[in-house]
Amino acid sequence: MTPLSPRKQQILRALVEEYIHNATPVASETLVRKFTLPFSSATVRHELAGLEEADLINQPHTSAGRVPTDLGYRYFVEHLMQESALSLDEQRLIRHMFYQVQDQLDQWVRLTASVMARLLHSAAVMTPPRSSEGRFKHFEVLAVTDLSVHLVLVLMDGSIQQQRLLLEKPTHQEELSTIAARLNPLFLGKTAAEINAFLVTYEPAPVERIISNGIVRILEQNGDMQGDVFFGENIVNILDPTAGGSSAQRLTPEEERAERVRKMIEALEHKRLQKVMDDLEQKRILPALASHLPSSDGVQVIIGGENRWDEMKDVSMVLARYGQPGKVGGMLGIIGPTRMQYGRAIAVVRYMAQVMDELLADVYGFES
Repeated sequence: MTPLSPRKQQILRALVEEYIHNATPVASETLVRKFTLPFSSATVRHELAGLEEADLINQPHTSAGRVPTDLGYRYFVEHLMQESALSLDEQRLIRHMFYQVQDQLDQWVRLTASVMARLLHSAAVMTPPRSSEGRFKHFEVLAVTDLSVHLVLVLMDGSIQQQRLLLEKPTHQEELSTIAARLNPLFLGKTAAEINAFLVTYEPAPVERIISNGIVRILEQNGDMQGDVFFGENIVNILDPTAGGSSAQRLTPEEERAERVRKMIEALEHKRLQKVMDDLEQKRILPALASHLPSSDGVQVIIGGENRWDEMKDVSMVLARYGQPGKVGGMLGIIGPTRMQYGRAIAVVRYMAQVMDELLADVYGFES
């Protein structure tokens, strides 16, 4: 992209910020008046025409103002945006909430999504922490019938998997418990490949072989993303940038027109976001997205049509990985309209990933 002049940058920043705040096409007169730009309206219109030629903004209708394009948002995020940090009060509140559930790993995902949704007034998504490679921790086998047993396997990442196994001959619970006591210390910390290699020299009995094969199958499958977690809260109000304002304030005719346009845009955004959340769940887009998210540190911003899913072209995503690469981790982030508060979103997602890093480090003993 051709570098923008300082004047074009100043005008583009003002236009994006104004559109994010009010959700109505922005006129040159509005930019001059609200942002006290040191240029005339005619100069601003000339620069807006240049920004439109560069495909950074467009004009929905001939008589309307301008709105940012996906490329315009991208330029804003990479060159013009000021990232806002969480206040100390917000950080302390978040830490206190996690302190109350510090020993309940299963509650961390929902709490993290809930915190992001509340702080960002948008829909939050998250995958639960998973090992990049399944490792054995402990198993139990329970007799169900003479020829079937129930295998319960605990992995090192804390997840629990279950499977029904068929035996070749009747086996009592006492013998099953003895097998579990013998194999548990031998398999501890091993991957599926390591257990298979061990079994070559161990020469297990027939019942042990069936149980061991069941354990290996579960460990081999554990690398796949499982159990997507979605969270959305107050999406209708969330998409209202003026929520909480006074409805008693008298508006001018032009302001009333802008308010009607804003409500129409937000109704469309709400409908799109609801469809996106349905598609995420039904089409399992989130696991596929997680697998393509760069493993490098940092927050990733995907704006509108930049992603490869048509279902997501009308929204933006701010995402980050959390945990320890190659050990235990997942993905978290938010989904919202392309006119989201990117600086705030990036700060919140980065901080929540840091919180999850620290929590998992305490549980699994690696450096955060």
